[in-house]
Amino acid sequence: MFVRNVLLAIGMLCLLGGVVLSVVWLNQVARTTTESPPETRPAVLVAKRPIPTGTLLRPEDIGWNEVGPNAVRAGNLVRGQVSQADFIGAIARRDFAADEVLIAADLVTPSERRFLAAVLKPGTRAVSISVDAPQSAAGLILPGDQVDVILTQSFNQAAADPARKSVAETVLRNVRVIAVDQALSTSARPATPARTGFTAESRVPKTVTFELTEWQAERLFVALQLGRIQLSVRPLEIGAPAEPEVRGKPGPTWAADVSPALNVIARKAPQPVSTVERAVRLPPVASQ
Repeated sequence: MFVRNVLLAIGMLCLLGGVVLSVVWLNQVARTTTESPPETRPAVLVAKRPIPTGTLLRPEDIGWNEVGPNAVRAGNLVRGQVSQADFIGAIARRDFAADEVLIAADLVTPSERRFLAAVLKPGTRAVSISVDAPQSAAGLILPGDQVDVILTQSFNQAAADPARKSVAETVLRNVRVIAVDQALSTSARPATPARTGFTAESRVPKTVTFELTEWQAERLFVALQLGRIQLSVRPLEIGAPAEPEVRGKPGPTWAADVSPALNVIARKAPQPVSTVERAVRLPPVASQ
């Protein structure tokens, strides 16, 4: 009798525990289903650092900042409505401070027809030239880069003066690249082909377009007729240290400046005789 009562009590306790656990579980499920999902805050596109007028936007220039639901204004670029990649390579029509919200009306994207005209500063022109791999820095030059244009010449008739048979000089300084081939921005450049179909021809650009003044454009076209030009990429101005001082007055670099051995050859080479000296050295003609 006693054992039966004990077993009955244990059964009642187990039944009561099961009821309690069922009630707790049902309350937890009901609470989970009735709770609303966590609220997501909207994010707007902002300038991550100061952006001057005319800047071609790079990935490091822009990013998302979360704001309150009531902080979104007309013209803001809201995450989910636009993509950050759509504005890589866009041009800023005015100055933006760091963390300032970007406005759609103050940006011109590469897909817009007026993009090239917006890229050019007042008084400048778009000038394109043909380039090969060495001239384009093996395809590493991108729209928005600042470059120097260097002219190199070789003088075959200067054999009598080996020290001056070749010369290099910078004909344009700090000019802006606004397009590479038909790409007006870094995002518009075609992707690198798969390794199986990779060729240097498909990766190296064929044309580069500069933003030049009328005088610079004339100087560039004359340089193309004189010899071969090369492009030298300059550092970014934002946060970049000052350029090192050049030794002496900037000017042309002759062959002898690069190879001192040519000075030795030039000293040993016979000096050309001028017409006047040749006339003086000739013996007098005997009179008839």
